[in-house]
Amino acid sequence: MHSPKDTAKSKAKALLLPPNSPEQLDLLRDHIELFLTEHPRLLLSEPGREVMDLSETSYSLSTEFGKLTWHLWNERSNLVRQITSIARERPGRLELKCQRFGKGPAGTLILADTRADAESLERRGRRVEFARHLKRWLAQLFPDARIDELTTETSMKDSLSGCYARGVLNDGGRLWAVMGVGEEESPAVVDGILTYGLLWLDHLRRQQTSRVVAGLKLFLPRGQSEFKNEGRSETTRQRMPWLNSAAALWELYETGPEVIRLDISDAGNFRTSLHRPQQSGELRAGKLLSEDVPLARRMEQLSDRIVCRMGSDGSRRWSIHGLVIARERANDSGSRIFFGLGRAETGLTEQSFERLRRLAQQVLDHRMAPVSKEPDSVAEPLDRQHPLFRLCPELWMEDVLVNHAESIVPDLLGNQLARQVFSVSGYETGFADLLGVARGGRLAIIELKASEDIHLPLQGLDYWMRVHWHMQRGDFARHGFFPGGELSAEPPRLLLVSPGLQFHPTCQTVLHYFSQKIDVEMIGVNEAWRVRPQVVFRKHRDDFRRSE
Repeated sequence: MHSPKDTAKSKAKALLLPPNSPEQLDLLRDHIELFLTEHPRLLLSEPGREVMDLSETSYSLSTEFGKLTWHLWNERSNLVRQITSIARERPGRLELKCQRFGKGPAGTLILADTRADAESLERRGRRVEFARHLKRWLAQLFPDARIDELTTETSMKDSLSGCYARGVLNDGGRLWAVMGVGEEESPAVVDGILTYGLLWLDHLRRQQTSRVVAGLKLFLPRGQSEFKNEGRSETTRQRMPWLNSAAALWELYETGPEVIRLDISDAGNFRTSLHRPQQSGELRAGKLLSEDVPLARRMEQLSDRIVCRMGSDGSRRWSIHGLVIARERANDSGSRIFFGLGRAETGLTEQSFERLRRLAQQVLDHRMAPVSKEPDSVAEPLDRQHPLFRLCPELWMEDVLVNHAESIVPDLLGNQLARQVFSVSGYETGFADLLGVARGGRLAIIELKASEDIHLPLQGLDYWMRVHWHMQRGDFARHGFFPGGELSAEPPRLLLVSPGLQFHPTCQTVLHYFSQKIDVEMIGVNEAWRVRPQVVFRKHRDDFRRSE
């Protein structure tokens, strides 16, 4: 949300400017772009037209001929409107006065954030119905056992989600934690079941102090995932072999017309590939159109904080502390550069370069703390509530860690850090993680999270599994990673880095059930990590593992 102070200043300044002056139009455009960047899940509505999902829509806001023109396009719709003013604004909602081109009266465009929608009663009913199915399956699979409880109620106190049906199976006096998820749930909910299953198991063990809770049985839908020949249980199936078999028994089932138990003794192959290590500031001019090459150079010379990186598809992105301000797009004649935040796209030309410079300066103003006059004090950033400060925190943290690697991980070789290591079926994984090598040649995986996330341990495990898999096959040496030394055969270390107060309270509980083969450590950094990162605590698995 825009800070009230920031919004008030913008509106006050706009009132002092002549109507439709270039300065007023620039302020109006900047205000709209900030709102769009801050709310990535907006719906745009206009009377008489189909609602547009802006998360799937590209746009361009331009000020030409004394008008602010907004062009929006996606696979189904194409909309062009002249924006004349802001009618009203409140949290998560912006109403714009607009004018159609050619003819017609003035109209209104409404931008509304969809995140505030409550869970529907229909979805809750489906989850209750799934719990009944799960109870029937358990009775069929374990006819001599008793189901002591089965519920879909949320327990905030115990961090147990209502997305899953959970219960207790009493099999001859030996208890099992049981959890299942319905086929209508999203991929993220299905993949998140192991986190909540481990928490349910641990909760029962703390409750049932006089009885043995042997292990965990998970029930996932059989349907296909978004990838061919891969079931919706695949992520969980790959994770479960890396749980501690000495701490509990683990069983995984797929549900459908019939229920089958899956073999989890082997994680199998991974749908990943490595791509060539990225060189900082790399720019291969051959693919860009010749007129774009000097513009790219000029853009990089605006500030040493503007970094050019390549994605797994070979396209370039220019960012400031992780926030992308420009990107390369391929077309029939070559590759051109477009700039803008989020899905905004404006072609980079000599005429538009000044606008890019303004955008870069605006981002720099809000993502660089002013220099403190006192050598031992930490200068505060301009506005912690400003969207440009709060966007892409993990990628910002990645930049900071690269520059302070040896202070965060003392035995890490700071010049041996790789970013964007994996690609999955031609797409980037989305990990904001780093892969490094420590003295002695042992690989170290650094999983970063700037805010609290209950799934952090298993996200780190996903990355660890892939690194371990590629390491066993010698892929890192073959692809040119970490030259000049021999890599150790030891399994990689897993380092979870987050602001100290942002680790989810359940993090240590989930890590308790990881395999002993995974050498994991939690590293808490200070809240002012953007300015001057410092380690506030380190917890190795031996420090937080309870006696078994």
